[in-house]
Amino acid sequence: MNVITLSIPGFFVLMGLEWLVGRVKKRRVYRGPDVLADLLLGSAQTLFGVVAAGVLLGSYALLYERRFFDVSPSSTLAWAFLFVGLDFLYYWFHRASHRMSLAWAAHAPHHQSEDYNFAVALRQGPVQPLVSRFFYLPLALLGFPPAMFATALGINTVYQFWIHTELVGKLGPLEWVLNTPSHHRVHHGCNGRYLDRNHGGMLIIWDRLFGTFEPETEPPVYGTVKPIASWNPLVCAWVPFRDILETAARAPRFLDKLKVWVMPPGWRPRGMEPVAIDVAPDRAKYDVRPTRGAGIYAAVMLAFTLVVTVYFLVKGASLPRTTQLVFSAWFVAALGGLGGVLEGRAWAKPLEAARIVATPFVLGMLL
Repeated sequence: MNVITLSIPGFFVLMGLEWLVGRVKKRRVYRGPDVLADLLLGSAQTLFGVVAAGVLLGSYALLYERRFFDVSPSSTLAWAFLFVGLDFLYYWFHRASHRMSLAWAAHAPHHQSEDYNFAVALRQGPVQPLVSRFFYLPLALLGFPPAMFATALGINTVYQFWIHTELVGKLGPLEWVLNTPSHHRVHHGCNGRYLDRNHGGMLIIWDRLFGTFEPETEPPVYGTVKPIASWNPLVCAWVPFRDILETAARAPRFLDKLKVWVMPPGWRPRGMEPVAIDVAPDRAKYDVRPTRGAGIYAAVMLAFTLVVTVYFLVKGASLPRTTQLVFSAWFVAALGGLGGVLEGRAWAKPLEAARIVATPFVLGMLL
């Protein structure tokens, strides 16, 4: 099991504590449908990592076989260098993900929530690892073993969980070196002055060095410049790619149809209307209220789906490929079905009924 899988119980304990502190302070920290989307999107990325492990780890292992140096996992200095080097590369991956449309489409689901809490930390773009892993390949050539790299990456990812909260203020001198909740709130703000700022993972020093640092001086408006306006995880994952395809289709020149994939997200070809970046500080949040029955059903099925998914993640690498693909199809149906139930979509009930019928078969393959 990797570091992230082992940390899952701790994530939920901290989410519970954040909810309790919010209740004491009379603040609504969580909204149920948004949490459902957060958790299912995060699970989708982790599931993708298991199913696509051959691609993600294979590329790293291939370069490791051609390494320039041999790094010992028993070296404290090597671990220190790895953590700093990995965080440096994470900064450039993260910055590129905000400046290139294709990479942004993979990363955008993490920014779509209009809330800011620990659950948002778990909300990730399902295919984002295909982009991020490319930036880490130099570590393979430098000789860091795949298991050592995977452990450091997991720790870097787990660190970033605690910075997704509004309940922790500024932390004094730590703000100069570490990425903190205050710094990361800026990163999640779509206010004009906060866009594309504070890309660091564990450390904020890269933003200070490379000119992308912005202190928290005004309340952030969370979400994306163009609100996603959906609780459905499948919609959240697909819409950023759909927007690029639509822009490419409308672009009058062939070269622009290609450029739209690599230009910044707000870029538009000549003759097309630009995307506005000003966001009103009182912008209303998307808030379609599900019926009580739909809410209870979604909560129960979310809990069941997450328990089964964690079991899959624990056993994933040892499961036959067919089982991995069947479970992935069942899980994708959960993404669409539960999101559709919360939004009252007519097609959601038949989809969920079909998934429930298929569940014993899927469990039989897993057990």
